[in-house]
Amino acid sequence: MFRTRCPPLRRDGATLAPSRGVARRIALATLLLACMAPTAWRHLPAGTPRACEPEGRGVPPAHWIACRGDPGRPRPLAGLELVLLGRSLDLNQATAEDLAAVPGIGPGLAEEVVRERDERGPFRSPDALRRVRGIGPVRMERARPWLHVSSP
Repeated sequence: MFRTRCPPLRRDGATLAPSRGVARRIALATLLLACMAPTAWRHLPAGTPRACEPEGRGVPPAHWIACRGDPGRPRPLAGLELVLLGRSLDLNQATAEDLAAVPGIGPGLAEEVVRERDERGPFRSPDALRRVRGIGPVRMERARPWLHVSSP
């Protein structure tokens, strides 16, 4: 007869070895935590950000936003870069592509703004943008923080 060896018993009669189901659950939980660690790591705050004045660097198509004094050939910031940095665009110098990035003005309206500027001359104030067909008070209020006019 074959005798199977039983796991050691405690005084109360319970086995000391964990059952197979528990071991599998522990292994699965460990694997799950290992998979989630990179995601949790990305959401941790990344130290103190470097405070600098953003400036355009490089020559398109190899261009980027860097800090003043960083290596690379300096260039003026493009309109989309200004909007992304929370700065306003000059309404009389912005291209249709730049204006399309302004909240409330899409690509179609941006073309209309440029066409209106070419036909009737530069805008004297951001409120003069209301002369463009399709820009009403609500759209103007949405776009106003992103626009300014330098002396025409």
